[in-house]
Amino acid sequence: AVPVELAFDEGVTAVVGPNGCGKSNISDAVRWVLGEQRTRLLRGLRMEDVIFHGSVKRKPVSLAEVSLIFDNGDGGLPIAYHEVAITRRLTRSGLSEYLINQSPVRLRDVQDLLRGTGLGSDAGVVMEAGMIDRLLSDRAEERRSLFEEAAGIGLYRDRKTSTERRLEKTAEDLVRLEDLIAEVQTQARSLARQRGKAERHRQFSDERFAIVMTLARHDLAALDAGGASLAAERQALSLRAPAAQEQLAARERQRETRVQARATAEARRAEVERRLAAAQLEVGRLEGDARLAGERLDNAAQRHTRAQVERDQARDAAQQATRERDAAAQERAAAEAARKSVQTELDLRTASEDTTRHRLAEQRDTVRQLEDALQDHGATERALHAEQGVVEREMADLKEQEADLVERLSQAERECAAARAKGDEARRTMAAREREQHEATGEHERARHELSSRRESEAALRVELRAADEAQAQTVARRDALAELERERVGLAPAARQLMQVRDTFGPGAVLGPLSDFVRTSTASARLAERLFADWLHAVLVRDEAAVEAVRQWHGETRPGPLVLLPLSPGPRAAGARLPMGLDADEPAGPWVAGLVAGDVLLDPEGTSIRRTSGAVFLSGDGGGGLLSRRAELAALEEDSTRLAARRGELDQAVAAAQRAHSEAEATLATAATRLDRARVALREAQAGNDDAERQLQRLERERTEVEDALARTRRHLDERARRLREIQTARTAAEQERARLDERLQAQRLGLADLESQQEAARERRVHLQVEEAQVSAREDAARERERRASEGLAQAEATIRRLEAELAEIATETAALAQQRAQWTDQLAERRVQVQQLQAAAQQAEAGVGEAEEALRAAESAVEASRTQVFELREEAHRLELREAETTARRRAMVERVEGEWHKPIDQLLAGAPDVAGDPEALQEEAERLAQAIEALGPVNALAVEEHAEEVKRLEFLTGQRDDLVHARHALLQAVREIDQTARTMFVETF
Repeated sequence: AVPVELAFDEGVTAVVGPNGCGKSNISDAVRWVLGEQRTRLLRGLRMEDVIFHGSVKRKPVSLAEVSLIFDNGDGGLPIAYHEVAITRRLTRSGLSEYLINQSPVRLRDVQDLLRGTGLGSDAGVVMEAGMIDRLLSDRAEERRSLFEEAAGIGLYRDRKTSTERRLEKTAEDLVRLEDLIAEVQTQARSLARQRGKAERHRQFSDERFAIVMTLARHDLAALDAGGASLAAERQALSLRAPAAQEQLAARERQRETRVQARATAEARRAEVERRLAAAQLEVGRLEGDARLAGERLDNAAQRHTRAQVERDQARDAAQQATRERDAAAQERAAAEAARKSVQTELDLRTASEDTTRHRLAEQRDTVRQLEDALQDHGATERALHAEQGVVEREMADLKEQEADLVERLSQAERECAAARAKGDEARRTMAAREREQHEATGEHERARHELSSRRESEAALRVELRAADEAQAQTVARRDALAELERERVGLAPAARQLMQVRDTFGPGAVLGPLSDFVRTSTASARLAERLFADWLHAVLVRDEAAVEAVRQWHGETRPGPLVLLPLSPGPRAAGARLPMGLDADEPAGPWVAGLVAGDVLLDPEGTSIRRTSGAVFLSGDGGGGLLSRRAELAALEEDSTRLAARRGELDQAVAAAQRAHSEAEATLATAATRLDRARVALREAQAGNDDAERQLQRLERERTEVEDALARTRRHLDERARRLREIQTARTAAEQERARLDERLQAQRLGLADLESQQEAARERRVHLQVEEAQVSAREDAARERERRASEGLAQAEATIRRLEAELAEIATETAALAQQRAQWTDQLAERRVQVQQLQAAAQQAEAGVGEAEEALRAAESAVEASRTQVFELREEAHRLELREAETTARRRAMVERVEGEWHKPIDQLLAGAPDVAGDPEALQEEAERLAQAIEALGPVNALAVEEHAEEVKRLEFLTGQRDDLVHARHALLQAVREIDQTARTMFVETF
């Protein structure tokens, strides 16, 4: 929990202490700061366990940080600092940081910095207890990383791994790019077709545009001319309209004057008529009042006479009422005595009649009971008879139903048999259809498997073709690289290479070339020839001593370095020996080749040990290939390239054949699928037919069962009806016997009832006679009492009438005097009002004549106004008609402009300015425009952007093709880098161990 600094000086630094003091923490800190990610090796479960969690006396901390500071004075680390501090920091929030000299970096940067230095989390820089035993006990391939790190090739191993990942990614990108190119090529072909269609559409549209614009130009000119003519006519009418308006206004003012004059005359006439009507009304009222007063006087005289007569009659009536009242009192007393006598005898007769009525009621009850019983038996008998008829009819109906049901049952059984036969046929058909579907399914599966096999074969061939392309590309790249090295004579001695560059200056044929150009060998013998000839391969063949002298002068001037010359004349001094197997020399270098190896002895078949002519033994190393190896490898690559090209042609043919087989398999699969669909449809139809047959059979069986049940029910009902018929017949016999007995009893009781009724009738007649007599006496008594009452009332009423009539006679005398005086006043007023009426009638005649004159003048003024209005209306109608024609012309022009602008999406001025004028008859041009419109419509939907899209797609295809070429070159470069990394790592490993 406390920061600690540890210094590791030169030599050995030992850290000692008891167990648990923290020695291992130091090695873990070194391992951790170098980028260790395995918590198991850090003795923890999580990476946060490296942070101090606290103790009894110390608080926990929030981060862990370790720094390694190196002295980089010798430049051991590839960084431009004399002191390098590598720091790793971890917080409890999970934030992990790496820093180099306090600058944030990635873990990869730290690993790259330390790679090749023997440091790193995966290097043996930290050796723990037991690690040596584990390393020694591991297998050799598991110790390889340790030795590679010790040899300093870990960096190259990581680079190779990274390069191989990039190579895999490049291969994947190349596959995806090939698929994308194929898709883009398909789209480009489709867009090419759309482009041609769009170009034809554009050509037709341009031709139609020129024709339509020419027709529009002609139509617009005609419409403009017609509009100008209409405007001129409307202008002429507008000049005539003001005069007509002024004339109309003057005549309307004159008419208004006449209207006001007529209104004044009518007002005068109305006033006179009002006053005349008032006077006539007053005359009428006065005449009415006078007539009313006379009538009221006549009425008063009649009332007075009538009242006197009624008073005399009332006095006579009073005397008569007094006499009637006395006579009625005497008659009432006599009627009371007679009523009492009759009432006594009526009471005795009523008691006797009640006794007879009681006996008669009992006898009637007996007779009624017998009659009810007889009626009940009759009703029962009739009910039984009716029920017997019903039962007999029901039995007849049931027998008919039984026969009908028997027939229906036989018909249902026949239909069930036919339905069963139809169902059997449907099941056989369905079984056949199932077999056909099974066969079609098997054929479809075989076709699908065949198609899948064809697809797999095609995919395998494409993979093989892609592998062949990659191999060929690698071979060609390697061949081109070696050919470039061969052309530039890389690996040849510097002096020999410079001599070959200037050999033309020595004359033709003076300098022939290096010896390596004339030695031919196989790939297997190339290393042997290189060990055998060694540096002699860099020697240059020249023609003769003159050439040697010329080259010597050049060599002395340029000082290019060591150089060996082999003159053909005089040639080698020693005789040539036989060349080892696998070596050959082209002329004219044969003598020198044979002479150079003369006396050399191969101590082993590989040529690693050679005894020279001088007796010295030459031991070759494991160096890289030389000029002959490169030339042999170049020849082998040429052969491989030719072989791979032939193999690629074969694969192209195989892929084409696989594509054809794939297409045939797809066609076979489509045919099999069609047959399978037809078989499934046929099976569904057969299943539907089978289901229909089963449903029909079930329905028929259900109907047959229903018929059987109905037949059973009918027969059961028939038995029940027969049993009921027998019961009814027995009940009818018993009812007839009982009815006869009741009939005899009823006759006897009816005779007794007749006797009682006779006695009752006699008593009733006597009682009625007495009641009538008693009623007559009571009526006389009541009538006498009523006459007495009415006589008293008539006397009182007559006395009252006499008093009323005397008062009325006095009142009539008073009214008659007042009415006579009022009628005299009304007669005088009536005479005055009649004179006033005559004066007003004369004034009304004068006012009526004035109104007639005013109306005549008004009619003349209105006729003049109407004539002016007719003229103005005609002018307005003409102007309106012209305006309508002008508006119609304008609307036609606007509609034409809108139609043209809506079709071509530009203002009409720009369209007319940009359209050429097409010569020809308008009708012919119209027909040509319609033909072009039909041709455009026949083209169907057109992609207006097809040209641009095709150009963009072509650019995209070119870009993708360039990308593919770049990826192919990048893959070749990566493969070359892998080989160079392998070669460098192998060389460093060999040099180290």
